[in-house]
Parts: sequence; structure tokens; C-alpha cells
Amino acid sequence: MLLKGLKNLHYFEKDEKENDKEKLKKHGFMDNTARKEKENQEIKKKIPVAKDLVKLSHVETKKQEVGEHVQDLSKVLKDRLLEHDQFEKLSNEELTILESIMDKRMFLRRIAIIANQSRIPLGIEPFRKDDLLKILNGLIEKGYVIKERIAENDVYYLTERGKYRVQ
Repeated sequence: MLLKGLKNLHYFEKDEKENDKEKLKKHGFMDNTARKEKENQEIKKKIPVAKDLVKLSHVETKKQEVGEHVQDLSKVLKDRLLEHDQFEKLSNEELTILESIMDKRMFLRRIAIIANQSRIPLGIEPFRKDDLLKILNGLIEKGYVIKERIAENDVYYLTERGKYRVQ
């Protein structure tokens, strides 16, 4: 029994020695990696950085002057744009009908239903067919609406100008 105990003790001593050797190897490895990192940092310190190599100097800048030709061209374009996009004042009824047409092609009956939906709850008298046709013809003359004849019915839809105005 005593012999077994001695053998076991010897076995534990071997394990402890091997563990110590492994720890030293690990520490040695850690020391080597730490040493390599320090060497890499020293090398990096020796290599000049781009900001150290470049000297910055102040540069004078001047605003670019616009030539007369460009000014004339911009005035002409601005005038054309104002003429094209200048909206006439529309009455509330005209705006209501424009907004009720939206982006779809619509028959007169459908336009009347949508336009009158907001008027009746407010106590405003609904549009009659004759009134609606007068307002739509006025919008056609102003270039906001287009009218097409399909079979026996007229279809109304917004022009680009009308879509832009509704937005």
C-alpha cells in the first residue's frame, strides 16, 4: 500500500512538473508575442506618416465671375419658366374640380360625385351638370384639363400643368 502511495505521489509530481513546463512555455510564448508587438510598434514609429511628409500651404481662392452671356441666358430661361409655370388664379370651385379629377380619366358623372361629396356635408349646394360643364370648359381653356370623346361619353383628365397645380 505504501508503495502504491509513493507511485501515486511520483505520478502527481510528474504532472506538476509538466504543468509548470507548459505554463513556462505559455508565458514564454506570451513574452515572445509581447516582444514582437513592441518591435512592430517601434518600426511603425520609425516609418513617417503621410501627414508628416506633406506640407500644407494656404491657397488664395477667388469667386468665379459670371459672364454676360451666361447672365443673358439665365434671364431668358427664367422668363420662359415664369411664363410657363405662372398659374392663373382659380376659384374654389375650379380647384375642387381639379382636385377631384386627380390622375385618372374620369367621366362627368364621376367628377360630379367626388366634387359634391365634400360640398353636401358642409351645406353648400351641389354642382349641377350645366355648372360643372362650364367650369370644366374654363379649365380646358386654361390648359389644366383635357377632354376626349369615348363612344357617347366625354372623358376628362389632367394635363401636366393640371397635375403640377394639384400638387
